[in-house]
Amino acid sequence: MAKRDGTARRSRGAAALALAVLGTACTISAASAECLRQIINRSPFVLTARRDGGPPVTILPGHAVQVRLSHPGQLDFAAYCSVPGPNGARSPITQASFSYEAVIDRCYIELGGQIFVPQLGRGFIGLQGTAPFTVNNPRQGDVVLGPFATDACPAVLSRGG
Repeated sequence: MAKRDGTARRSRGAAALALAVLGTACTISAASAECLRQIINRSPFVLTARRDGGPPVTILPGHAVQVRLSHPGQLDFAAYCSVPGPNGARSPITQASFSYEAVIDRCYIELGGQIFVPQLGRGFIGLQGTAPFTVNNPRQGDVVLGPFATDACPAVLSRGG
């Protein structure tokens, strides 16, 4: 009888181990294939962001949104003096598009040339300007619209009188 109990315990232990390994493999593959990153608007302008041609997200001055980067794609940005109309009829004061990479647990905006690509991947040595946007800072994959000056927008507040 003791022999059967030992065999049953080993079978249950093996089954539990197999489920644990399967659960861990599923959890690791799901968690490591994407990153949460931020788009931060530090400017006095209204920023719109669009991921992979999807619907735009409006980010008001002084606010941020989180985006999930789960595969290689593109982020498109446009800044406006005020909230754009329903069909985006106003023209932006600045706009930019950046390709991003999301591989395993690394997400970053692709920048620069081909130097050190095999060793570091793209996005580590910026050889192109991105102003007024800052990319891959404070973390790889983050995008910040920093404070910048422009004469394109009329003054919001009138101090006359």
